[in-house]
Amino acid sequence: MHIAKIRVCLVLALFAAAAGMRNANAQGLLNQDWVLNSAQSNVYMQTEKLEGVIEKHRFTAVEGNVTKDGDATIKIDLGSVDTGIDLRNVRMRFLLFETFKFPAAEITARLDKAKLQDLTTKSRLSYPLTLKVNLHGIVKDIPTTVSIARINDTSVSVSTINPIVVNADTFDFTKNIGKLSDAMGGIRIVPSSSITFDLVFGTGALKPELEAARANRERTRAVEATQNIAAEGCETRFDVISQTGAIYFKSGSAELDQESEPLLNSGADIANRCPSVRFEVEGHTDNVGGRGFNQRLSEHRAKSVVDYLKTKGITAVRIQSVGYGETHPVATNHSEAGRAKNRRIEFKVRKN
Repeated sequence: MHIAKIRVCLVLALFAAAAGMRNANAQGLLNQDWVLNSAQSNVYMQTEKLEGVIEKHRFTAVEGNVTKDGDATIKIDLGSVDTGIDLRNVRMRFLLFETFKFPAAEITARLDKAKLQDLTTKSRLSYPLTLKVNLHGIVKDIPTTVSIARINDTSVSVSTINPIVVNADTFDFTKNIGKLSDAMGGIRIVPSSSITFDLVFGTGALKPELEAARANRERTRAVEATQNIAAEGCETRFDVISQTGAIYFKSGSAELDQESEPLLNSGADIANRCPSVRFEVEGHTDNVGGRGFNQRLSEHRAKSVVDYLKTKGITAVRIQSVGYGETHPVATNHSEAGRAKNRRIEFKVRKN
């Protein structure tokens, strides 16, 4: 009997020691820096168009960290949005997100480590979190509740419990949704989207491996950002940037406004990655003023754009300018909104 009691005590002691080791390992997990495991992480955006047509898009370039003090940072490359169709990807980048001005979204949050102590004894908990979202030049706090799960002694996951609904006006996307709708033939797009994510972070022995993988991804993206684009892809991109309405001139003048530079720089980058493509810059005006004045203004504005692009390495043989004045309207001239659409610069691939 005495021996049996000793054995029971030994078994209990072993269980207690094992539990203590698990708790110690879990506590150690909380006291380390974490790196996002991008290969196992996903961020999705769900949108709705027409009447109940749901589309789910994924961001393929997401990086992040959580410090041992609980400061979390996630950076989403908005240019990595993947809809499954190149034309839709380009429209989302240029018309909705305006990645030529706002290439990334950054989300930060502060984790209260005291409230995470339950992870030392539990595998999962619900955690109220305030996300500080920097998107499209606007910073907003968005409250949500996430599920935090301890996968093992070197990994945790952080996931949305319910989709985070973001209205278009929160980050000044209403006008851009209008541009996206126009590009798609005027179809109705619901002015909100829902965001879900499932992020996996690693620490300890995994950290060097994850950091090396991140450095490799950055090198790969840098190479991809300079690779040539096929002729069809070039035409798609020129068509879409023509619809941004992001090239500005001084009123009644051909002088480019400095605010035009982000889009023009992006256009130059596309042109340089399409070395075999020749293209034309078209100038258009509304019908305010005399026809002769509008014709000359359209010609001079198109030439101003061509001159700017030449400074970015586009050779003269590949680019030419032409003005059409008020002869090619795309909207009514009886409203300011329509006239604004008619005052435009378009990029066209020259087929010959």
